Amino acid sequence: MNRTVLTFDSIARGLAEYGDPHGHPVVMHHGLLGDAGLPAVWDTLARDAGVRLIAVERPGYGASDPAPMTAVGDWTAHLLPVLEACGVDAFDVLGLSAGAPYAYALAAALPERVRRVWVLSGLPYVPDDAVRHRYPEEAEPVWTFYREAPEDEVVARFAGAAQRMAEVFADSPWVLASLPGLAAHGWRGPAREVRLQTRPWGFVPGEVAQPVRLWHAPGDEEVPFPAAEATAALLPAARLTEQAAPDHLPSEETLRQLFAELREAGL
Repeated sequence: MNRTVLTFDSIARGLAEYGDPHGHPVVMHHGLLGDAGLPAVWDTLARDAGVRLIAVERPGYGASDPAPMTAVGDWTAHLLPVLEACGVDAFDVLGLSAGAPYAYALAAALPERVRRVWVLSGLPYVPDDAVRHRYPEEAEPVWTFYREAPEDEVVARFAGAAQRMAEVFADSPWVLASLPGLAAHGWRGPAREVRLQTRPWGFVPGEVAQPVRLWHAPGDEEVPFPAAEATAALLPAARLTEQAAPDHLPSEETLRQLFAELREAGL
């Protein structure tokens, strides 16, 4: 892993690179709780697949300074200087969980540069009522809170849940390691993200014309499989595979499938 902090207009952006530094670029988007730090197996699999995996921290995560965003689609403007600094032209995008909308955003905004989209346990297109209603009924008040509550109230909810999150992710050291960084930014990163998730993204899934490859577990208790299916149906060129392991986080078997397909696609 090679960690880097770049600064543009006095705003820091953190990233980490894995795999083959001369391989095909894949821009990785972490989840709601996370940063650019990934388990060692990602580095090994990326190197074996000939992939240059670039994990970029969104505003308020890791080494990236908080910055205002009014929609998920604003992400493209934040990322373009990072791509230029890294010497990246054509690339693939990868989204894990809440990182999926940002991968879609790049694909929709940069059709001439983004070749393919890869999604692991991706957040569905929850601004669409039909998709969001695939969640259990008790989830709707939570979505409403995220959409309508003032940002400071959302921040306070995350801060109050910090100990609980540490307990939930005790068996996921890479997620657990990201929590101090999120707290250092006052939880502004995830608070902003949950608010943007529920509002118009600045584009619609139908604008993502590239091939989209998704993996999702039917037993995922964080993101219901029917919502993932409904989102895949909105993407013009999507293929969804069921992950056997029930967890929300991708299994090692799924990661091996992902990088095997990346290797084949890069040939």
